[in-house]
Amino acid sequence: MQASISRKRVLRYLMALFICAVFSLATISAVSGKPFRTGNIPRSFGCGTCHVDPRGGGKRNAFGQDYERIAIPAGEEYTKGLGALDSDGDGFTNDEEFAAGTHPGNPNWKP
Repeated sequence: MQASISRKRVLRYLMALFICAVFSLATISAVSGKPFRTGNIPRSFGCGTCHVDPRGGGKRNAFGQDYERIAIPAGEEYTKGLGALDSDGDGFTNDEEFAAGTHPGNPNWKP
């Protein structure tokens, strides 16, 4: 009987440890951002520079999709090609938008 109680305690402990580990890993991966990326672009609007949600994570805006397609494969560098694009389709290049202080991923922000 004593061994049975001890085994149950060990199993409960291991189960609790497992649940905590899974929760920790899920939380870490969900909130771990890449803040260094905001330093690789001419002007930062925080995580909202690339993401629809200004807190980051989740769906990317038009500029974020282009950044993922062009800059990440280029070693996380803002390239001339990315600057020459009009990611949000508002008639102004990303370089023009950054220079004017407007958001290159939001078509409602125009220089």
